[in-house]
Parts: sequence; structure tokens; C-alpha cells
Amino acid sequence: MIKVQELLDTKSLRLAVLGGSSGLARTINWAHAVDLPDPWRWIAAGNLVMTTGVGLPCNASEQVTWLEKLAQSNASALVVARRADAPELSREMLEAADRLMFPVLAASFELEFVQLSRHVIESVLQAQRDRFRASEQLFETYATALREVPDMAGRLTVLSDRLRLGLAIEDAGSGAIIVSSSDSLPTSDATHPVFVERVAIGGRARVNLVIRRRDSEAWQDPLLVRSLLGLLEIELERMMIDRDNLRKEGEALLRSLLRGEAEFSFRPILARRGLTGTLVVLAVSPGKNGPWSVAEIHHAPAMQSRPPLLLEDDVLLALAQDHADTIECMRLDLGKGTFVGISGPVTEAAGFRESVRQARLAMAQAREVGTGVVRYGEVETGYITMPRSLAEASALVGHYLSPLIEYDRVHGSELLTTLTTFLANDGNWKATAFALDIHRQTLVYRLKQIEQLCRVKPTSTDGITRLWLAVQAGKAANLLPANPDKLDD
Repeated sequence: MIKVQELLDTKSLRLAVLGGSSGLARTINWAHAVDLPDPWRWIAAGNLVMTTGVGLPCNASEQVTWLEKLAQSNASALVVARRADAPELSREMLEAADRLMFPVLAASFELEFVQLSRHVIESVLQAQRDRFRASEQLFETYATALREVPDMAGRLTVLSDRLRLGLAIEDAGSGAIIVSSSDSLPTSDATHPVFVERVAIGGRARVNLVIRRRDSEAWQDPLLVRSLLGLLEIELERMMIDRDNLRKEGEALLRSLLRGEAEFSFRPILARRGLTGTLVVLAVSPGKNGPWSVAEIHHAPAMQSRPPLLLEDDVLLALAQDHADTIECMRLDLGKGTFVGISGPVTEAAGFRESVRQARLAMAQAREVGTGVVRYGEVETGYITMPRSLAEASALVGHYLSPLIEYDRVHGSELLTTLTTFLANDGNWKATAFALDIHRQTLVYRLKQIEQLCRVKPTSTDGITRLWLAVQAGKAANLLPANPDKLDD
């Protein structure tokens, strides 16, 4: 492409500005010579119109109307190489050119329009060659980055270096940055303003490309923009397909856990999916009009850093890390009226199906009390008695002891042993500390941890009763981990 100013700067063309100097930044995409009285019928937007002036009306007011119609056609500029018998350009017409910011240039009649046309056309063709070459280099750069750079943030950094731009991808709904190049340009200041553009990336991703640049004139080539957007759309769609496949695999794994075909011999598989630490089951009753549907919730930005296993049943079941931010984002992403029930920590002792039961019960309680999120055991119901079946024993152990068992597993601590020893010594602090060979203050700290995890006070009558019954149920059903200190009957 070439701008009107560049034609003026080409000394061999000997052009001069007569009016409309405010429009010299206009871009020219072709040159067209026409002496007809209605040139706007024969030209296209962006054309440089060249005339000898013989088609111009003689009357000043008619010249103004003529120029207004030409400007409305979105031509780039008018070059007049006036022939001797052509009418003079009126002062009113040149004033209209200033008002319309439409450049009117004067050329000598000796200037052959073919010379001017050749200059414009060669500039346009060279610009097109440069654009295609830039797009080709962009594809080559991205192909190399795909082979050599393992993550998308790294690939955006490669593109940012190549294009000398700050690049980021943001969630179109919330505006939260999902991934960005490591060298995004700084914020604006008085001497170095930064220009920010947002362009929607097509496809299912619901994201924008955020472009930060120093030069207000840079990054105007729509072909390069489309090329970059196309590359990013393809990669984002590939990532979404990967997440779709991971969700299907997760559904199959959850179904096998529900059928009792696999317990936590599957922990290595979960670890490879990033599901480490304390895990819980979520039972989710979706709301309405949320930004994400149940079928697409795994694509929500909050789900991507720690993707849970999901299973759509009569409710949405999820096996997830126990992170409050992930749980709250799921509730918000599924819309107003979403209720979430959270189980106690998932352990081999209680079993996965018991965790599902806990989550469903907590979800029912959330609906009943009108609270968006309820953890199992937060809403206490009734008194407990000695379990009469294995299922009741599992429920009792899962409710009160699973948090301790899971905490010990993750942190290598001895909270369950501390509790059983404390109960075996009838709540005697000195005897318990002696039996465990720990300082009394250490015992105080451990019992506070037990209280926080179990949500009952182990030094109260009610707490001792509940925890003692849970330990007895665990022993009877062989649900406790191996080698905690034995609690006498």
C-alpha cells in the first residue's frame, strides 16, 4: 500500500497540495484515470482518481457538489493535471476539500498518468508481496514454536518477539487473562503511550486476542491479523478437543469407581491428571443462564488449572481437589441457583461411593437451607448411635475420621494415632502425651487440628462420644489404616 503523503514525497512526480491536507494519511490501493463528469460511478473505494479536469463543472457550487460525491465514494484522493480547456478549480471547491479532509493534488499536464499509475500499482504490488511474505514468516515461526516450545505461553512469547507486540489471550466474558507472552509491553505513560486492541478469536473458545503495542500506526495489516487469529483459533480448538477427550476419560473412570470396580489404586492415574493432595466429591445442581453449560463447564477458565473428573448424572458429579476457588468458580459459571454439596475427604477407608453419598446429602442440605455451597457435616442432624451395618460404619468413619486419615496420608502426620491414644487414655492429657512420647503442648496443637478437621471438639463429652463411636465402627469394619495405635474396647 502507499499513502497520499508518499506520492507528494516522490520528487519525480512533482505533485502539490491544493486542498484537503488533513487527509494525506489516506491509503491508496489503485489508480484510475477518468475524465467523465461522474467519476464516482466508475471507481472503487481506495482508488486514486486522476483527471485532466475536462469533466468538472464550471460553476463553483456544482464543483462543490461534484467533489462531495467523489469523497462519498471513499476514493483516496484527486489528482488534477489540468488541460488548457478545462475549468479552473474554484476557491469554494478547495475549501470543501479542506472540510471533507479529501486531498486534492495538482500535477503538471506534462505528467503522463501512466507514470503515476505505474508508481501506485508497483507500490501496491510490493506491499502485497511484503504482506504475503510476512504471513509466510508468521506461519514458519509458529510451526517452529509448535515443535520446540511446550506451552502456549511460550509460543505467544515467540510470536510477540517476531511481531514486536505484547500478546495475551483473555476470557471474553470476564476479561481475565488466560495466557500471555512473558514480555508484554508495559502500561502507558506520558512519553510512551501503549495502544491496546482486542480482537475476538473465532471458534468455541470464547476468548479475545489482546494486542499491546507502542506505535499507533503499527499493526494495521488485516491479512496478518487474520493469519494470526487463524493460527490461534486452530490451536485453541485442538486444546478444547484434548479437554473433551480428558472429560470422556474422566467419566469412564468415575463410572468404574461408582460401580466399585476400582478404588484408589487409581491414585497414580489421578496424579497424572494433576489431582493430588486432598480430594473431595462434589454434587452439583446446576442453575440457569450461567456463562457455561454442564456440557461445556470443563472449558471454563477456572477448570483448566486443576481439571476435575466430571460425570453428568441426575446431578453433576465431580472428583476435584479441595480448593475453594475452583468450587466457587464452578458454582458461578453454572449460573444463578446452582447448589454444590462437598463430601469429606475421599479415602480408601470410607470408599468413593460413601463420598458420593456425602456430597449428595450436602447438596440436598444446601437446597434446603438456601446456601450455595455446603460441606458434609456442616449442618448437623440428630444424634448418632452404634452402626448396624457396614454401610453405616463406612458413613460414620467417612464423616468423622476420613479428614484425619486423608490429612495423615498427605502430610505424613499422626493425627489418627493421637486421637485413638487420647480416647484410650480416657482423655487424660498427661498419660496421652507420655504414651505418644511428645510434649504436652504438641498434644494441644494436634487436638486443635483434630477439632478443625473433624468439626467436633475431642475434649467435649459430645465430641468424645462421636469420635469414640467412629473409631469403634472403623475397627469393627476394618476400615482404619494399618498400624494406628489400638484402642481398647
